[in-house]
Amino acid sequence: MSLIKTFLDYTGEVDYLTIDQLLNELKNTSEYKELDKTTAKRVYSILVECLENIAKHSVKISHRNSNTEPSISAGKLNEKIIIKASNPIWDSRKEKLAAVLNLVNELDDASLTYLYEDKINGKSKSDNNGARLGFILIRLKSGNKIDFSFTSIDRNHSHFDLHILVNKYTMRKLIIEQTSSSPKVILDPDKNIFEISGESRPPDVAGFYGEILNWFDDYSSFLVKSPVVKEPVVFDLDFDYFNSSSAKYILDFCKQIASVRSKGKNIGVNWHYEKEDNDMLEAGKEMSRISKFPFDYVQR
Repeated sequence: MSLIKTFLDYTGEVDYLTIDQLLNELKNTSEYKELDKTTAKRVYSILVECLENIAKHSVKISHRNSNTEPSISAGKLNEKIIIKASNPIWDSRKEKLAAVLNLVNELDDASLTYLYEDKINGKSKSDNNGARLGFILIRLKSGNKIDFSFTSIDRNHSHFDLHILVNKYTMRKLIIEQTSSSPKVILDPDKNIFEISGESRPPDVAGFYGEILNWFDDYSSFLVKSPVVKEPVVFDLDFDYFNSSSAKYILDFCKQIASVRSKGKNIGVNWHYEKEDNDMLEAGKEMSRISKFPFDYVQR
């Protein structure tokens, strides 16, 4: 039976000082640190929205006890993050909250993004028959519908309960079709295929390789946070030719790989070259020397 790895669990009054303390404690938990950077940022964003909602909208009940206090928790169960938030509200607010959340849950991602942009640009009033900004953000960041309910406290009050599942971030793939002047790029973590091949003299070399370097920056964070990599990660660099402008960026890419390798990850480079093309072989050896890690050389 799987157990939830909890990294936040709090019951009590919430003000902005409490929010700061809870978020600082969150950042220092080992469970939170284990999350990849993108998932961690999404979780953080959702927790901020939940905590601020509690701080702004909780009702203080005179007959207070542990059953009437606000609460919030977050933890990891397998590949999902589970966030629960609860705060006491007036019963008169239940109908409007339900209408707002039902609207947010019905809209697709494109419609939600449009509505979010519409609101932050000030085109819609915050509570004018539309979804509140915080709920839109929670829905977009979590990747799932927001489960909600109301639990009666007394004749005038109820707990407003949120149950949010956050999808663990999966690395996107980067595919660029080959042209007469730029190489084919396949960077697909799901299939464990990492290849750059062909002739490299793109007109906008900074833009072309900038996309690759930015992709790897995300992927390196993902790899470093992953406790186990099932298979070796091998980048096949198979150039027919590259110009001097491309060489600088290819070297930067190899240095990125070297940095991840230095953190103990099973990652490397296969440098391909055509038989008797000693120049390409020597170029690979020079890249290896400057990057300070050994390549494997594959003759075509």
